[in-house]
Amino acid sequence: MKKNIIFCGTPKFAVASLKKLYESQKKLNFNLNGVITIPDKKVGRGKKMTESEIKKVAKSYNLPILEPYDLTNNHFINTVKSLKPDLIIVIAFKKLPKVLFEIPKIGTINLHASILPKYRGAAPINWAIINGENQTGLTTFFINEKIDTGDIILQTKNDIPIDYHAGELHDSLMIESSELIIKTINKLFKKNYKVKKQDVNPKKNIYPLAPKINKNDRLFKLNIFQGKLGLEKSYNFIRGMSPPGVKMKLKIQNNQMEKKLIITVVKVSNYIKNNIIIEKEKNNHLMLSKKDNNLIIHNHNGSFQIKRLKPENGKEMSDIEFINGFLNKNDNKMRIIDLD
Repeated sequence: MKKNIIFCGTPKFAVASLKKLYESQKKLNFNLNGVITIPDKKVGRGKKMTESEIKKVAKSYNLPILEPYDLTNNHFINTVKSLKPDLIIVIAFKKLPKVLFEIPKIGTINLHASILPKYRGAAPINWAIINGENQTGLTTFFINEKIDTGDIILQTKNDIPIDYHAGELHDSLMIESSELIIKTINKLFKKNYKVKKQDVNPKKNIYPLAPKINKNDRLFKLNIFQGKLGLEKSYNFIRGMSPPGVKMKLKIQNNQMEKKLIITVVKVSNYIKNNIIIEKEKNNHLMLSKKDNNLIIHNHNGSFQIKRLKPENGKEMSDIEFINGFLNKNDNKMRIIDLD
């Protein structure tokens, strides 16, 4: 007898898994008989009503779509029950109430983009890079009443290349997540699995968390990036916040004038530790210099390149375009300063 699955998701990260599930229905003998996502919302200056990425895909497959404003609403809960789900799969969606996640016979599972119990929360991909991790992964687990604390079913481990930004790691894990979801439901259907309990003792507080990132979190604050590890921390911070990037203020001086400019750093590369390619700066101050048509952030511990950036109220561009369009030949001193 075929199993019934309902899928819950919203953003791009969940799309690969929804597509894989749709394609695997016949092979794994189940019906994908419902998709739950957020209602359309107004986006941008024009306040245009916009569908979630998951809704767009679900519509293309002619799947039933539920868009509840309230996940505890009686009509919505009864509709879900009428679909008789054996399993609910959640990827990149809001917290589910108990009245919903207890409906399926097998249970409700979530896929999270970290090696739990590390990086519980809304932005695990970003915080893993910001904190300088060289490894992350994916976890599938049964949902309970606390966020990201349920019994673990399967996990993967993935190296984080030194030049990866959040967007690149996002896309890599997104593709792999679709394979892990299929492996997980295959084990669940065959009852061929053994769960692993998570350490949920709040007193220990030993696992890094992954809180939601707000607009103000993307501001480059100098006091955070001073000291011996300031260069490495700033490199990881920019990578972990990109896209869209990190807002930074520069003071540019030459023999005739001084000007200030706000930019958003979108892509960096070529982190070089303990290899000084520009004259040393005192007190670990982070400096920005031009060298061989490159923009380089450096201190006396090393350097890295800015490859793409966006001037305030301008378009995104390469480092060479920025040098040619915004810097004069005599702009020989550039310092990163605090935003007002």
